[in-house]
Amino acid sequence: MWILIYLFIIWSSLRTWVAAVDFTVGDIVNETVSTAVWPTMSPQMTVAFRSQRDVMGNLTIDQLPYVGLNLRQVLFNNQTNMINEGNNTRLLTLFKSMLSSEVNAFVLDLEQHSNDLMVADTTLLFSDVLTALQSFIFSTQNNLYANIMVLLLNISASMPENAEYSYQNQTLNTTSILDKNIGSTFIYKPTDLQSDRAKNNTWNIYGKSSIDGWPTLGSVLYEQKKRLVIGELTDVLNETTAPYIFPHNVFHYEQGNITLDCPSTVEGLVNLSSVHWRFLDSQFNSVDIKEYISCGVSPIISNPAYINNVTHLADLIHGGNVWSWDNNQPSVTRSTSKSGDLSSALEAYNCVLLYYFANNETVTWRVDNCYNSNIGLCRYKNTAFKWLVRSNKATYFDFDSYQGSKCPDQYTFNIPRTPLEQRSLISYLKNASFPDTQIWIDLNSISVSNCWVSGGPYASCPYEKVISRRNFVKMMVPASVCSFALLCIVVYLSVLKVPIYDNRKNWRRVINKISKSELEGVPS
Repeated sequence: MWILIYLFIIWSSLRTWVAAVDFTVGDIVNETVSTAVWPTMSPQMTVAFRSQRDVMGNLTIDQLPYVGLNLRQVLFNNQTNMINEGNNTRLLTLFKSMLSSEVNAFVLDLEQHSNDLMVADTTLLFSDVLTALQSFIFSTQNNLYANIMVLLLNISASMPENAEYSYQNQTLNTTSILDKNIGSTFIYKPTDLQSDRAKNNTWNIYGKSSIDGWPTLGSVLYEQKKRLVIGELTDVLNETTAPYIFPHNVFHYEQGNITLDCPSTVEGLVNLSSVHWRFLDSQFNSVDIKEYISCGVSPIISNPAYINNVTHLADLIHGGNVWSWDNNQPSVTRSTSKSGDLSSALEAYNCVLLYYFANNETVTWRVDNCYNSNIGLCRYKNTAFKWLVRSNKATYFDFDSYQGSKCPDQYTFNIPRTPLEQRSLISYLKNASFPDTQIWIDLNSISVSNCWVSGGPYASCPYEKVISRRNFVKMMVPASVCSFALLCIVVYLSVLKVPIYDNRKNWRRVINKISKSELEGVPS
């Protein structure tokens, strides 16, 4: 029994030690959920993309930037002559790779065949695509990898003249297809939106409850654990036959080249933000895709491609996804201190500066030393587009500390959370005639290296628990001492003769003698 107790103590100590190990998100990034077909994002770019997602956690899902693909143009098209199972397998593999590369919106053309749906120009069933999507969702259903995806459907109810299938005007059971191949648990449905609005869980750009608003990213992902919004761009389905799918009038969807008229005033930006789900389906290059994203438009890439060279679009996708960080950012550097007693010798490259370049009116984010003195960015209340750059310089730690913020009353230390908010900040800096400027923004990895969070210097990383070395030692010493003491007791008891054991043998002899002298049976 003593050995069992000792083993239990050791096991408990090991559990405590494992729970206290300090690991970084950078280590987690090396895990992969993708295949090797489509070029994946680098670990550094993955961290950048994740930090953007976390910054946007309190924004509604209809205002987020999405970068998507028109699958008929870039993957499922007539030019590839896909007629065998081998091509179908490769198509689905490419689709999974696109998902792993943070493509988070898709336009999919479908044709109705009897009571089923098939991907246009292929022999793939809609259910095949959904199964691949379900597999990806299962593999990323955690706080580290999860993100919202949008699937927009173009549905053709008529059959091609040379089709081998006989079309009958039957009711299309999309509910059964979606339930069977992806599961309603992961779909954010029209009924979910109705429920959120009834609970006052939908918001406008001022952070106020709104009956015609949408829920926040954090609410959908982490509380409701939903991953997919499905909408129809055509007008074939209806609420009765397709209760999981939002109708076409919910989305603002345009095709082809449009003149980009990006507002620069707060009033114009507010008016633009009142439009939900803004998509542009067009052909893009590496320059104009960033321009459209910065103006609050979600690009759907429809650049023609072939099955053998579709991966050349990966750079375009990656460049559009990361709208905030500079190239090769965020850099990963742990906190250090140089020799000497001067505060200027301290280094902690765990905070973020926003660099504004006046000559071309652009901004970018870069990691810098938290102990350097710079001006900082403040936002007015909960408004999306009203900024103030505080001119008094301070370290990142002093700009927003327990002693108080350097921002004036009704302002908070903050960060541009979307490309459109960043565009509004550029307009503010331009109108205020700022020169090239470096500005602290509310983003740091102070608590855990490579985990970028908002909320000031004392914000904690949501992905891991970290215990300092000093606290770890304090925690482990008592457990180690107790374990050693128990080990000594076990050894002592195992090598020495215990008097209690001898006494117990003597008592057994006495009891045996007494029992022999007793009469058997019941006395008369």
